Amino acid sequence: MSNVVQASYRVGVDVKKVNALLSQLNDKDSKKAIKAGLRKSASIIRKEAQKNWVASVPNGAKMKKEINLAVYRNASGARVDLLDKRRKESKQFTLKFFDSGTKERKVLGKKSIKAGANRGVINATNFFANAVNSKKTEAESSLEQNLIASIRKVIDKNK
Repeated sequence: MSNVVQASYRVGVDVKKVNALLSQLNDKDSKKAIKAGLRKSASIIRKEAQKNWVASVPNGAKMKKEINLAVYRNASGARVDLLDKRRKESKQFTLKFFDSGTKERKVLGKKSIKAGANRGVINATNFFANAVNSKKTEAESSLEQNLIASIRKVIDKNK
C-alpha cells in the first residue's frame, strides 16, 4: 500500500494493481487515465456540495454550476473548491459568503445624509463543509476502483 499526502489527507491505493495496468500504456494515455479516475472520485464531493447548495439556498439552482472541480495537469491530485480565480465574469465569490456567513454590515452615512444603511447578515449554511465531511471517505474509498476502471477503459480503447 502506498500513501499519498495531499492537503493533510492520506489516501491509500494498491500500487501493484495500478502499476501493472499502467505498464501497458504510454505516458500520455496513463496520465489521461489517472486524471479521469481522480476527476470521477472528486466529483462525488462536488455533486454532494451542489445538492446541499440547492437545498440550503432558495433559487440557488443556477449557482450550483459555480462549484469548481479541478484536476492538476501533472495528475498528482484534484481539488473541489468554491473560488476559481480563472473565471473573471462569475458570481462565484458569493458562494463563500453563504457557506461561512457574514457579520452585520452597516454603511455610515455622509455628512449631509445623517442616516447610514444596514446591509444585513448572511447566516452560515455550511453546505460545502458538510459535503466534504459526509463524502470524503466515500471519495477516498472509490479512488482505487475509479483509477483501475479508467485505466482499463483507455486500454480497451487502444486495442
